[in-house]
Amino acid sequence: MNRVVDLAVVVPVRAFDMGKSRLAPSFTADQRERLARAMAEIVVSVHSDTRQVARWFVVCDDDTIVEWALSRGATPVRVSSSGLNPSLAEAASTIADVEASHIVICHADLPLAGDLVAIVTSAIHDAPDSILVSPDRHRDGSNVVVIPHHLFPQWEFRYGRESFHAHCALADELGASTVVIDDDRLATDIDTVDDLDLVRDFVRTTLPDWKPT
Repeated sequence: MNRVVDLAVVVPVRAFDMGKSRLAPSFTADQRERLARAMAEIVVSVHSDTRQVARWFVVCDDDTIVEWALSRGATPVRVSSSGLNPSLAEAASTIADVEASHIVICHADLPLAGDLVAIVTSAIHDAPDSILVSPDRHRDGSNVVVIPHHLFPQWEFRYGRESFHAHCALADELGASTVVIDDDRLATDIDTVDDLDLVRDFVRTTLPDWKPT
């Protein structure tokens, strides 16, 4: 029989008008804001199917994101720290108190990640005691990291350059095996204009006023 999986899905979200500056050559400020919101709304897919296995948390330092998280049915975790690693470290004590078998840390800029919960749940059933990491398509960043709850108090956030390798190394330090989730839906993010070719249909649907350069 499969073990019951209860997920705490944690999504750090910046103010929508603050992010994606590297896309400025191709998008206006308003378009970047709408794009960031649209991607976050795909990732934070709180609906009846996911409520059965997941509780959703949005880590943020902005009141507009607090309101947005509540409107999505997620629990906002307001932090005063800036930067991804400090923000998650500040939120960790709140997340650690949640009753869940696994903690899922997921970036907010994954436009194809609407099936996040199903993908992660399947991977956990195959390797329930492992650290699961879904890298970006360059195998550099850590788009999704899944940590068994009993290891979470010892976990460190090592986002930045080569975070995929840094998180795999940390799993080894903790005596846990690492399983890589190779899934294009989780590997596809939008950070730079080079990423646009992968998701042009999504961008055109989200931004009908966009004129590719």
